[in-house]
Amino acid sequence: MSQDRLLLELARFIERVTAVARTGLAFQSEGFDAERYEDLLKEAARMQAAALDASLEEAESIRRGWRDAVISGYEGYVTPAVGCGIIAFNDCDDLLMIQRTSGKWWYPTGFCDVGIAPAENVVKEAFEQTGLIVEPLRLMAIMDSRKSGDGWRHIYSMLFYSRIIGGTPRPHPLETLDVGFFPLEMLPYPLHGRDRRWIQIAREFHFEGRIETYFDPA
Repeated sequence: MSQDRLLLELARFIERVTAVARTGLAFQSEGFDAERYEDLLKEAARMQAAALDASLEEAESIRRGWRDAVISGYEGYVTPAVGCGIIAFNDCDDLLMIQRTSGKWWYPTGFCDVGIAPAENVVKEAFEQTGLIVEPLRLMAIMDSRKSGDGWRHIYSMLFYSRIIGGTPRPHPLETLDVGFFPLEMLPYPLHGRDRRWIQIAREFHFEGRIETYFDPA
């Protein structure tokens, strides 16, 4: 097993154990089971600290953070984060991209807000980050960050093929350094993240007439 694969599996294991423990404590806060869930959090925190080359004191801080995040009952069920991404081309068939505050380029995207439908979230994020008004046309893909080898936070990304219907390009002062349009074959560098599957999916939807939603196989 390669080192990258090992680190990815370790990150997945820690996240999985932590989620099981936090969800368990949300539904069972006392008794024998609760004690075992607390032990799982403690051991997962030790592994997280070891992976980060951190001290035992920092491991305890990690554990406390996870424990303090536990919410009782149904609201405490730990699930992956969900984000919405916008794939939109201009009349010259160039793709809308933003330069994030990290300096890296990506399609406009953001976590889904509570109380807002996914398509509504797409419209909101596009306007906030770019100043452009978009109309979501199709759900292109539901992509699992774990399937791309991303060892950070577990995210389901919903990509929407969208049409630009108004507005003027305007970077958000806190979220976006720049806004631009680029051919798929000449995307700006560096790109954010590790997953590049979306580029081929964007090509298929915009240039090849694909309509079926992509999702990671079981």
